[in-house]
Amino acid sequence: MFNQNRIYRLFQLINFLKARPAKSIRSIEAFLETSERTAYRYLDLLKDLGFQIEKDKHNKFFIVAATESEQIPFTPQEADYLKKLIVSAGKKNKLADSVLQKIQQSTEIALGGDSLFKAHLAKIVEQISIAIVEGKQLLIKGYSSANSQSISDRLVEPTCFTENYDSVSAFEIKTKLNKYFNIERMTSVEVLDTAMEYETQHEFFKPDIFGFQGKRLNKEIELEMSMRAYLVLKEEYPMSARCIKPIPDSDKYYFKAKVQSFKAPGRFVLGFLAEVKVLGSKEFIRFIQKVVKKNS
Repeated sequence: MFNQNRIYRLFQLINFLKARPAKSIRSIEAFLETSERTAYRYLDLLKDLGFQIEKDKHNKFFIVAATESEQIPFTPQEADYLKKLIVSAGKKNKLADSVLQKIQQSTEIALGGDSLFKAHLAKIVEQISIAIVEGKQLLIKGYSSANSQSISDRLVEPTCFTENYDSVSAFEIKTKLNKYFNIERMTSVEVLDTAMEYETQHEFFKPDIFGFQGKRLNKEIELEMSMRAYLVLKEEYPMSARCIKPIPDSDKYYFKAKVQSFKAPGRFVLGFLAEVKVLGSKEFIRFIQKVVKKNS
């Protein structure tokens, strides 16, 4: 049975092989972050699913991209099963949105009016993927910044997506900084013909569970929460789930994690002051006290 990660990898590989130029087995191996043997298994699986894998004169692999309306070779039963499996991954996963869009376009399976994806976000994810694979600069149009409270275009060199495809890590050319850009805050994107120029300055630091990027996780948070606060935290920040444990013989939940910044967890705590008890760290307690005093 396919698991969700394997499905995502398959669709990533399809787009990777359709994008010019053809790919060596080494580049496929690096792209999938797996062994050569497993890379060949993925290629065989694509063949079994009906994709025509071609080789050029240098023994590099590619899939001939016909038209945008080219159908994915799934039967209606397979597509329905795949749709249900992808939906179970969660409504906030942008890659799942992209996969669902392709399923709907390529089959008669209808997802309904209350679909969990937005077509334009799926298109944005696809275009960013192309820029990353082809090493091109990307123009993010109409980006809404939460920090500056402004909307502007951003010229960037994208490096990689975050775990759930909510954001993309990119080097912003104007500021010469590596930043995260939230997919939902983008109006549209354009892959430029200009090749990346600042690759030596690209950095990727895995974000904390609240989505903040930094060189090290040097701040700690420890909380005791009500069930309602726990459910909201898990819904808003899905990666927090692994840091939460139920407290035995109570209706409370315990949360402990290292983070890059106190800003997002601080906003969460301030929104649930009556339902969240801050146990630590002392630095975070002082941060909350300072904000409360400033707003009182």
